[in-house]
Amino acid sequence: MAFSKLDEITSARRQRTNRIRRKRFTVFLVITLCLVLIYLLVTSYSEVTTSDAKDFINTALASGSYPVNIDENVKMVDTLNSSVALLTTSQLITVKGSGSVIFTTFHGLTNAELTSQSNRIVVFSQSGKSYKVYNRSKLLYSGNTDYEIAGAAVLPSARYCILTRGNEFTSELHVFNKDTTKRFTWYGTDGFPMDVISSTTDDKVIVLSVKGSEGRIITVITMIDISTQKEVMNVSVEGLLVDAFLDGDTITVVLDTETVLIDSKGSITERFSYDGRQLLKVSRQEGNNLVLCFGDNMRSEMNSFVILNKKLHVSGTVNFHKEIHGVWADSDEVFILSRGEVDAYSMQGTLKRAYKCGTSAYGIYEWGGPVVFESRYAVKLTESVGPGQNDKNE
Repeated sequence: MAFSKLDEITSARRQRTNRIRRKRFTVFLVITLCLVLIYLLVTSYSEVTTSDAKDFINTALASGSYPVNIDENVKMVDTLNSSVALLTTSQLITVKGSGSVIFTTFHGLTNAELTSQSNRIVVFSQSGKSYKVYNRSKLLYSGNTDYEIAGAAVLPSARYCILTRGNEFTSELHVFNKDTTKRFTWYGTDGFPMDVISSTTDDKVIVLSVKGSEGRIITVITMIDISTQKEVMNVSVEGLLVDAFLDGDTITVVLDTETVLIDSKGSITERFSYDGRQLLKVSRQEGNNLVLCFGDNMRSEMNSFVILNKKLHVSGTVNFHKEIHGVWADSDEVFILSRGEVDAYSMQGTLKRAYKCGTSAYGIYEWGGPVVFESRYAVKLTESVGPGQNDKNE
């Protein structure tokens, strides 16, 4: 009788354990199916791939919070689809806005650089011949080029481009579909290719090149419509290229002595001169205002920054008088990283808040508040003090 009773208890326990396991599996399956349905609702059916669906689920299920452990100093930061891509000398790390790490991998590329959009990331070897394509949670493709890579860009459709320097320094823009198959190649001969920049709104890119003319440096901007595979604009401006941004058919070109605005006809409609000031840092995120920092951290008392709207009109000017180690401009605020502090300004240049951080902080991005890179961590700053209080406490 005792053994019979024991068998009944053991059997009951197994049945209960199996019920719990089935229940947990059912809950997991329901959650997964719900995530897939949500993904299908917000994404065009024609664009959905198995890897995209898996990426969506892996990203949604990632858990964790700040601080994020990082083995090396972060070289580049880019935002994409509710997450952030961080590039170090040897690793690519994708992180959700909450601080949950989605994916960490060794990219294996020398002199690596990063570009991203939609849910695609391209890591390439600057002046090398290798590149890799990722989504937020997986390596999708590894490629090589015949000539050295000058730049890369990802489009809103998740197509991507690799710009190389061909024979006699000609430009070759290799355009790939979302599934990594080759779409077409564009060839250019006007200048030494420097970079390619994609639009945030449609499938257009600009190829940026430089050349010399009568002792002057000329930056050449060529717009290409990826959908029609046609060159739609070519314009030259005097000055050395620093950065550029493409919004629809409007191009903002940051040069060493001025920033210019170019319309869809290739005409310069606005100019902002630096009046001899030395450009220190530039920041602009997805069509927001442009922030130009001027000065020299060796003589930080002269440092300042200017906030320009989309028409290059000045909305705010700040004589900062401190070292500028990082800048990030979102839709309504500008965050300036100095030694041991992050200052948050309105787009009109009014100081709103100040955050304490470690004096070793060397970089910054914003996601529901400033996130700084300190030593081997990405740290989200949550406690702020009133304007000027940090100085009083030191």
